[in-house]
Amino acid sequence: MELIPTGISSLDKALSGGFSRGSTILLSGNPGSGKTHLAIHVLYNNMKKGLKGVYVSFAETKKQFYRNALQSGIDLHKMEEAGLFKFYDMLTVPKEELEGMIAFLISDIVEFRPDIIVFDSITVFGQMFGEAHLRAFLHSIIGRLVNALDALAILIDEIPYGEKRVGFGLEEFVVDGVIILEIERTGEVIRRYLTVPKMRGRPLKRSAYEYVITEKGLEVLAIPELEFTEREALKSRFETGIPGLDGLLGGGIYEGSITLIAGPTGSGKTILALNLASNLSESGKKVLYIAYEESEAALKGTLSKLGLKDNFRIISMVPEGRTPVEYYSLIRELVERDGFDVLVIDSLSAMESHMEEKEFLKAVRYLQLLTKERGVTFILTYITGSTYRLATTGFSTLVDNLVFLSYNVPEKVGESLERYILVLKARRSKNDPTLRKFLIGEGGIRIE
Repeated sequence: MELIPTGISSLDKALSGGFSRGSTILLSGNPGSGKTHLAIHVLYNNMKKGLKGVYVSFAETKKQFYRNALQSGIDLHKMEEAGLFKFYDMLTVPKEELEGMIAFLISDIVEFRPDIIVFDSITVFGQMFGEAHLRAFLHSIIGRLVNALDALAILIDEIPYGEKRVGFGLEEFVVDGVIILEIERTGEVIRRYLTVPKMRGRPLKRSAYEYVITEKGLEVLAIPELEFTEREALKSRFETGIPGLDGLLGGGIYEGSITLIAGPTGSGKTILALNLASNLSESGKKVLYIAYEESEAALKGTLSKLGLKDNFRIISMVPEGRTPVEYYSLIRELVERDGFDVLVIDSLSAMESHMEEKEFLKAVRYLQLLTKERGVTFILTYITGSTYRLATTGFSTLVDNLVFLSYNVPEKVGESLERYILVLKARRSKNDPTLRKFLIGEGGIRIE
């Protein structure tokens, strides 16, 4: 059976390759869930390969539709000029002219012979012309277009918030596949789910995914605990450039590993992370530093005071409430676009403050996926006051190296603050578990 892929790798994987030719797919969801956005990208991705597409709209004029598509980087005028695309504006068709217009529409589409036809939306059509006309329209689409042309038809349907029924309740019974996009709001976090309750002829491994809306369409991802439970063997090791630290770690940091730098506020976590980022950049690694708690200017000021080079990219983000999938998608896009070898996140605590514990563990698990997929080396910071609390957190088992920083507050006038470093864990290494003092000064961190 010939397939028409969506052109979105994660979605094609979920659909075992894409949609079957000669099938009718119902794409249903809440307002703002990305239905039209997805349909346009499926069309565009296939038209770029030479397939023909048609869009029949009961909701937007041609001018509005083309303008909105262009905001996503899709130039439909070019596709139309190349003879690969046609748009039909059905928004202004009077009810008394409906039958004649449908006859013309079917005749014109058959003559154009498209590979993909999108109808947006079936809900609006039913509201405008009634359920009887909708039923007849659906049978006309399937009988005279999809089967005759061996084309893929995508029917867009609206699900009002708070309702579970799809459209008028009859669409899902006459189609070959159903995809539902749903939005769930919890506080400041918006979570999106894609479910596939029906898909004839496609062997699906699972039916539910979380997704995010991107410039490329939709990014879907399965729950990581089910997809990825064991780390692959770590690769080559590289030195940190900080005297004494490599010895404590058993020889340095493995490529594709996750190192967690933890400790209380003021213990030097950010300075150690900046020191590592600067040194690894000097050694030829491409480093991205994501800061949730300090501005780029403040971090560059710290580097300058320590005499460290700011030869790596720093991105300062406001720690907004995002889902684990959103964090994963955002970070993966940055890594893939510019080919970073090392990613520093300062700090995980800012991410954790917007999530429940289960969600936070899921976010760290998604970071593990990047080490598997791209071989990226992660360095993360985390605020905690004790080694016991760190060792008992759920995510401590997900990282390869655990570095704990602490300090003693002076009790007498004239005494200095003393800082300590302890490597609690170094996976696949014989680490030195000795508590050592360290100093912060010119050149960064010096371990005594």
